[in-house]
Amino acid sequence: MVKPFISVPAVGILLLTSVLFSGCGVDSSRNDPDVSHISVQVKIQRFEQDLFALDTANLQTGLEQLAKSYPEFLPFFVAEIAHDQTNSNETPLEAISGFLAAPQVQRLHDSCQAAFPDLTRLGTDLEQLLRYHRYYFPDRPVPQFVTAVTEFVGDAYAVNDSLVMIGLDMFLGENFSGYNPDYFPQYLRRQFDKNFMSTKVALALTSRLVGPPPGEHILDYMVNNGKILYVMDLLLPEVPDSTKMGYTQAQIEGCYANEQELWARLLDLNVLYQPLNNKNQKIVMPSPSTDIVFQESPGEVGNWIGWQIVKAYMRRYPETSIKELLSQRDAQQFLEKAKYKPKRTN
Repeated sequence: MVKPFISVPAVGILLLTSVLFSGCGVDSSRNDPDVSHISVQVKIQRFEQDLFALDTANLQTGLEQLAKSYPEFLPFFVAEIAHDQTNSNETPLEAISGFLAAPQVQRLHDSCQAAFPDLTRLGTDLEQLLRYHRYYFPDRPVPQFVTAVTEFVGDAYAVNDSLVMIGLDMFLGENFSGYNPDYFPQYLRRQFDKNFMSTKVALALTSRLVGPPPGEHILDYMVNNGKILYVMDLLLPEVPDSTKMGYTQAQIEGCYANEQELWARLLDLNVLYQPLNNKNQKIVMPSPSTDIVFQESPGEVGNWIGWQIVKAYMRRYPETSIKELLSQRDAQQFLEKAKYKPKRTN
């Protein structure tokens, strides 16, 4: 019998959060390393403030100065965010001029400045994330961060190995009037909140670390995304699983309560070795539900199962380093070695 994913009463959720099982929030059984001694410096540059402070009457000179402060980010911003993709002949000066002049962009900028007059809280969260990043990836550069108004292009994105963009306009709260529900359904808007900022940064960093799936089968996506979630968990051990998945508390509880049934259903559907297509993509891609599995199961439930497969592998081979884990690119072989077999819950 499949247990509820979304029908737990609101009062019950509050009670269950602390008593149901540790996997719903933070796994208190594991031993996370003490990183308090690791010294890191968080650098967050407010690109959007510097951009909108430019003198539009002397924009070329301003851009030249901006390029000195943002040598890596400005070319990316011009090409991927400010550029009119329908005009291949548009110059960088024209792209920035058009971006700054757009009324909807100006309104977004004003909203972002009102919502984020300073980023003290984000800096504190990122400092702890960077400590874990330095602990697990000592050979990687310490990322720096730059904030921007993206006109809803993206929430967080690793421009390169050492620079992450944070799109402030994607964290203005799920009820922000600028989020058109026709483009941003509620299950996405729920994550457009400042409480998700460090999680989205971790997702951007780990996605770059792990890389793309090795193949086009559903299992390739499941295991690859499971590795991303596993590394995110290392970087954000105090963040609840529900936040990492973008789920409600009831949805994450439903996943743990129905783990055996979810896995059995995926096997019955024979989708693991199917290529990604319109029919099965909800298993591993953002969506309100994975109704191909169960009507009430949340979207990307295959990624959650992939996360459990990676956990099973690491329990079986605890001496495996993170570098060794990420180097294993054969999803089928990885699954066989993990010997994943979830227990049926009562």
